[in-house]
Amino acid sequence: MTSTRPFHMNDLFRFNNVNLDILTETFNMPFYLQYQSRWPDLFKIAESPDKSIMGYMIGKSEGSDALWHGHVSAVTVAPLYRRLGLAKKLMEDLESTSENVYNAYFVDLFVRSSNR
Repeated sequence: MTSTRPFHMNDLFRFNNVNLDILTETFNMPFYLQYQSRWPDLFKIAESPDKSIMGYMIGKSEGSDALWHGHVSAVTVAPLYRRLGLAKKLMEDLESTSENVYNAYFVDLFVRSSNR
């Protein structure tokens, strides 16, 4: 059974099975650290029963007034665990946290045109 939990700093040393995939956008260490320190409740891991990282979601809240919203900076699932609905589960968690914790009005996501 898959579980979701908050991202921990030690996970940076454990998620190569996700990040080494060519479809996954990777970032430098300060990027991950900034999100972990500013929006820890929007940085989640999907984990297998054997504690393997199956995927993760990085999000933040931004905007002003009626445009205050959640933003998906990254959502990715390791190739071995795709087509199981994990990204959907992570997205639903981000939407719920954005609304209930940050009082966001919507959630946005930018996608590269090369992403099919």
